[in-house]
Amino acid sequence: MFETLLEAFQGSPLALWGPLALLLLCGLGLPIPEDIVLIAAGALGEMEGRSWLQVSVVMYLGVIGGDTMIFFAGRQFGTRLMATRWFQRVCSPEKQRKVEQFYEKHGAKGLFIGRFLPGLRAPIFFSAGSLRVSFWKFLALDGFAALISAPFFVWLGHWLWDNFQDNFEELQEMLVRTQSYVLWVTIGIVVVGGLFFWLSVRRRTE
Repeated sequence: MFETLLEAFQGSPLALWGPLALLLLCGLGLPIPEDIVLIAAGALGEMEGRSWLQVSVVMYLGVIGGDTMIFFAGRQFGTRLMATRWFQRVCSPEKQRKVEQFYEKHGAKGLFIGRFLPGLRAPIFFSAGSLRVSFWKFLALDGFAALISAPFFVWLGHWLWDNFQDNFEELQEMLVRTQSYVLWVTIGIVVVGGLFFWLSVRRRTE
């Protein structure tokens, strides 16, 4: 996927706006890993001589725009859309149950954690809309989380291309290795977030 995105957008005006459009389409259900799009955007930015900050700002807007579309789809269509065959292909009933359990455990604070869970991110945001979570609360929590994740993945794309552009096979290996590191960091964030939530609940009940 990473190589395909580079080939599609390299050397064209879409080097910046193509990944932005894909991030928005992810909000409409396009099944492309958002993190790979951000990494590819960073690599394309390095090729085109754009600063990491410039690319990060544009991609951040794309991430928030896509997430907002998912949220409002949940707000407008809610359970009706969940019952359709198309939605259940994208988000199986088993995954929907996981999201419900996730909300029962973490509540609205789960919106922050949800940004770091690729497989559950869209269902979590959709459910937030259908459960009538305040849009401003959603935007604040998701926006803060995206402020961490989006610039990081753009920076990663910059760094990978800057250091491994002459050896694409090594670049791909490094990308896979880095994604495994990110997975462990994500697990750490979820565990720490869950611990803080449990401690805060325990203090209130004492």
